[in-house]
Amino acid sequence: MATINTPISGGDHLNTSVKSYGASLASKSVVFSDLDESERYFLNIMKDIAKPSPLAKYLVASTFYESHHSSFIRNLTQPSPILRNATVACAAALLGDQSNEYVKKGLEIGHRRAALAVSSLRSLEIDNEQDLVTAIVLGVALLTFAMHVADGQPFLISHYTLSLIKMRCPDLSRLDPSLMDFLMCLVCAETFECVLRSRVPSLKVNTHDRGCFVDRYLGISSPMLSYYYDICQAGNSLQKVGMADDPDLLRRLKGIQLAVEEWQPLQPPDFVERFTHIEVVVMIAQTKILRLAALLIIHRLRHPFGKQDTDALLLSNAIIAEFETVIHISHHSIPCTSLAYLAACFEVVEKEARQRVLERSTQIVTFSKQAQIHFKVTLSSMWKARDSRNPFYWFELHKYVSGPKIR
Repeated sequence: MATINTPISGGDHLNTSVKSYGASLASKSVVFSDLDESERYFLNIMKDIAKPSPLAKYLVASTFYESHHSSFIRNLTQPSPILRNATVACAAALLGDQSNEYVKKGLEIGHRRAALAVSSLRSLEIDNEQDLVTAIVLGVALLTFAMHVADGQPFLISHYTLSLIKMRCPDLSRLDPSLMDFLMCLVCAETFECVLRSRVPSLKVNTHDRGCFVDRYLGISSPMLSYYYDICQAGNSLQKVGMADDPDLLRRLKGIQLAVEEWQPLQPPDFVERFTHIEVVVMIAQTKILRLAALLIIHRLRHPFGKQDTDALLLSNAIIAEFETVIHISHHSIPCTSLAYLAACFEVVEKEARQRVLERSTQIVTFSKQAQIHFKVTLSSMWKARDSRNPFYWFELHKYVSGPKIR
């Protein structure tokens, strides 16, 4: 979804601005008759975002800004209120995330509309292609809202949506590319949370068969998610047996490791011409970071924290160095890489170094203020566990970091 970095008028002018924007939106279509003036105000700010677009936080390249913004407008103008409820919730949460003056009003509107959207998602049945589109877009919109509020439970949103899609639509290989991007957003959110807790994700999407393509969130890294799914399965099996020396599981991990080491991202023939030099640098860095993080996690599934630290620290330093290079060159973060930075930071043991990577996290984890808080809480709890001097494996992380429960 879009975000809001545009200047926002002060609180004293809210009522005037609300009425002005509300009238503007209402005059364009009767489809907005179910919205109050504050909701129309928030939507107009989202609708009228001017360049430079603030979508840089969410998309891997500015080339996708226009099509992404157009998707937002289409969701607004749907005759059905289902997607509009979720879009209003996003707009309210995003506005509140950008300005403390609008936190209270944004949360009030956001939670009200999100509750309606969640109710729609729960009652949604996928009987045709349009229902599938609705489910995916609705899930992404609710995921965006959930990642901006303290009690949003983004994992449960992505898990429920993907479980619904899997039950009704087992073959997703022929989805429209833009819709596939949204689906991969949900898959990424669920998979990375499952990696952290050694759970098995709802879907394994085989993107290897789609040829050369560029995802608006994952760039040319989409195939890596299938390896992360395999890592989740292996971690879950290790968690169940409670040990890391099972020969069959070790062979499986070795196979995943070799596949990740050999993987090379495919670039479309027009890759360099279609995207700017900085965009290309960011996307290539994204592939390196996700690949290195996968190898680091595999290492920690085989060796507990506190053991075999030299190899782990080499991988950690390489990941952090990639982030530093990208921030220096592009001055913004890389989408879908928070887990990678978290895994790298887990390996940091010196006090001053920990403080540096913790401070840098606000430039790397930029999706929302709530995402930044969650990152710091998770990292701090992990460091506390490491400092206890009691060696434990990656598949035992769930004991030390709090997480959502799947009903």
